[in-house]
Order: sequence, then C-alpha cells, then structure tokens
Amino acid sequence: MNKQLHLTTHLNNRHYFLDWLRVIAFAVLIFYHIGMLYSENWGFHFKSTYISQYVEYFMLMFAPWRMLLIWFISGVALRFMLDKVSGVKSNFFFILNRSIFILLPLLVGLWLIVPFQLYAEMSQQSAIDISYWQFYSAFLDINNEMFASYQSGVWPHVDVNHLWYLRSLWQFMLIIFLFSLFVKLPIFTPLLKLVKISLPLLASLLVIAMLLTNNYLKGDAIRETNGFIFLLIGYLLAKYVYFWASLKHYFCLLCVSFALLFIYIVMAYQNVFDLPSYVFTTVYNIQRVLGVLTMLALAQHFLNFKTRYLKTLNSWVFPFYLLHQSVLIILCFVLQPLEVGSFIEPLLVVIGTWCICAVITLIVTRIDILRPLIGVKTQNSYSNPYKLLGYTVSLILVCPLAFKLVF
Repeated sequence: MNKQLHLTTHLNNRHYFLDWLRVIAFAVLIFYHIGMLYSENWGFHFKSTYISQYVEYFMLMFAPWRMLLIWFISGVALRFMLDKVSGVKSNFFFILNRSIFILLPLLVGLWLIVPFQLYAEMSQQSAIDISYWQFYSAFLDINNEMFASYQSGVWPHVDVNHLWYLRSLWQFMLIIFLFSLFVKLPIFTPLLKLVKISLPLLASLLVIAMLLTNNYLKGDAIRETNGFIFLLIGYLLAKYVYFWASLKHYFCLLCVSFALLFIYIVMAYQNVFDLPSYVFTTVYNIQRVLGVLTMLALAQHFLNFKTRYLKTLNSWVFPFYLLHQSVLIILCFVLQPLEVGSFIEPLLVVIGTWCICAVITLIVTRIDILRPLIGVKTQNSYSNPYKLLGYTVSLILVCPLAFKLVF
C-alpha cells in the first residue's frame, strides 16, 4: 500500500461523490418505500392488492444498508459543518440554525404530511369510513378516542412515521455537538491524529457492534443505535485520507464480497440453505457494513465530480424525503379501487410520486419565506429585524417539539 494510505492528514476538499451519493441514497429510499407497498411479507402502513414476494428479492439488495449509508453521510456532513464553528457565539448560532432547519420541516411533516398516511392506514384497516377532512378535524384533537389504537406518536397519534430519521438526526446532532467540543480540547488533538485502523478491522468492529445491538436491544432501539454508530463513524472518518485511500485499495474486494453476499442472502431468504438462523443474521449484518463501504467506494471511484445540477439536486433531497411517503401511499390508496393492474398501478405510483414531489417542491421554493418549511434555505437577504422575527416565530413553533423529543 502506498505511503498516502498511512497518512492521517485532514481532507479539506469537498467530497463531491458524497453529494452524489446523498442524492442517490435518498432516491433509493423512495423506490424502496414504493416497493414496500407491494411486498408480501414486510409490514408497511398501507398495502396494495398486488403484493408479491418477488419484489422483496430485489429490495434485499438495499434493505441491509440503505439507512446506515444515509447516517454515515450525515456524520460526514456534520463534521464539515462543525469544523467551521468556533467560539461561543458561533456554537450557539450553529445549534439554533440546525435545530430550526431540522425541526421546522419535522413539525410540518407531523401535522400536515404524515396524517395522510394515517388516514389511508386506518381506512384500509376499516377503522374509519369518513372523508379526509372529517378525519383531519378529528386528528387535530390529540385526545380524540378515534385514535385510541394509534397512540405511539410524539403526541398521541401524531407520529413521525418515515420522518423518524429527522427526529433522531436532531437528537444525535446534539450529542455529536457536545462530543465535538470535548475532542477539540488540546489533550485529545494529538491522540486523534495518531489513530490508524485498517479497513478490515474497522469493518469487523462495526459488524460486532451490529450483532450486539441486534442481540441485546429490541424494536426501534436497534435502528436508533445502529444509526448513531454510523453517524459517529462518519463524523470521525470524514477528513482522514487513510480511510478514503483504504476504500480505493480494497475496491475490488468490497465489490465482489458485496455481490456474493447479496446472492447468498437472496438464496437464504428463499430457504435454499438449511442453516441456523444465527448464520443468516451474521451474514446479513456483515452485508450491512459491506454495503455502506461498497457504496462509498463505488461513489468515490465513479462520482467524484461536480456539475451545475448537483447543488440543486442536493437541495431537493430534503423536500422529496419529507413528502414522498405520504404521496406514494395516497396515490396507491386512490388507485386501488380502480384495479388498473399489477403493472400499471406501480408504474403510476412511481411516476406520480416523483412528479408530485417535484411540483410541490417547485411551488413552495418559489415563495422564499416558505422554503424553510420543507428544509430548503432561503435565497434572499433580509434585514436584521426580519431575521429576528423569523428566528422568534420559528423558535416559538419548534420549542414544544424540541421539549417533547428531549424529555
């Protein structure tokens, strides 16, 4: 391995391949959630009548690592942002801005976007037979007995659904922020520069961590803990040449291993092999780690370039993520009675999801003061009184949500 592999010099140049990978990762997530409408064995808020097990074989390519990759990229982005922050005032405004940037769209999602999913879910389960407007009037009453069986939300029946990532991202950001203050102390700087770990050892440690969380935790705690682990790893490895050079060095091995494990997982899922469940669990968790590393290696190899569209595509990731699941569920809900067929329905859902998300994003982003509601920065410059008004209104809106998420 060349000399560069052993350097721990900070990388200050922007990783354009991570910008591309962020766009691709969230696009994969949208297609994955569309697939969940049609999967036969995997639970989802709403199901099409045209369910099939075959779609699950394709989804198994992405299922192990899709969210872990997003968490890793989020950790890298957080590292680059935090390294630009110094001083008490800068730290205060960083937390303030990021909290508003994350929690304001989450609040919009909780009260205006996610309810469509609950309406479709309750309608399919024959829990209600009313119009959406009647449903939404009842939804605004957090003590309404109509939702007695749907009480797992931030507020009763006001749940995050697919927006759990934003909730956890804000919580984890606070932890990483405190961690960053700690590691910036002079005593820790030399120690961090001395840390060198081989990619095989890093992968092994991550697999062990995945297995431990799978064995000792339950439910959402597994998902949350694994997400934090990869966010932290992304933060720690963001600026070190050693890690990125290691991905180049092991590029072929990662790709071959990923392909072979995918084939094994699909065959095991079809019960081709009669092996103990712990073997499948171990292989699946190895694939979770290899999936992240392989996608990073592929992106670094093929996508490390900038185009004039990249910034726009990245700015659209947040609103598309915010909107997509409610859009695709409502589309399927509306199309289901029409019985358009097992090919036409998913085709219309795919096209409709992307088009509707694009149209809504275009409309909202043309009104500058509405852009923060869907996670897009404002374009215009405002005077200090208007900025103060914006911060004040935003804080009034998000503080109750922040309180609920912390306590």
